[in-house]
Amino acid sequence: MRRTPILATVALALVLAGCSSPAQTESTTDDGSSSSVPAATGDRLDGDGYSYNVPEGWGIPEGTEIPTGVDTAAADVNDTDGFADNINVVINPEGDISPEDIETAAAQQLEGSGATEVEVGERTEIAGAETAQITALLESGGATYRIDQYYPNHDGQTYVVTLSFNETVSEADRDEIAQSVFATWEWA
Repeated sequence: MRRTPILATVALALVLAGCSSPAQTESTTDDGSSSSVPAATGDRLDGDGYSYNVPEGWGIPEGTEIPTGVDTAAADVNDTDGFADNINVVINPEGDISPEDIETAAAQQLEGSGATEVEVGERTEIAGAETAQITALLESGGATYRIDQYYPNHDGQTYVVTLSFNETVSEADRDEIAQSVFATWEWA
């Protein structure tokens, strides 16, 4: 019997205020060439089995509680475009799920929850762990935002890493922020 994975989709829709400019480090692209990638130099967040840095100026805004079920989270507390770009990580309660199953189940679950423009992206790696990538456009509390979700598997566990951005943030800028965080990702 094939199980249908339950994949969490959590976005911290925070209305705040600015931007940050992280430092540059070297990383390797998919084709093996070296390119300059902005490495996140903000606070280090320690989760259950992993840790990573967020961009400068990201954190938990005063008076904001992390939703139940979210392991780590941070938002751009200086964002000025009306939506605080943010990241959160949820540990999938189903354990280890293959990228193939994620690409099917997550897309269906996002569409079922009202998401539009759901797209399965190219697989990538986070700290050596292959990850599926799904993007979608969502609405909540009057805000329209885009999510980029990644699903790295490590030691028998799938993690759901969601980066949420104002819908006006370009794909290139979203990717730059994601890669800056993933350049610092470590498994515990």
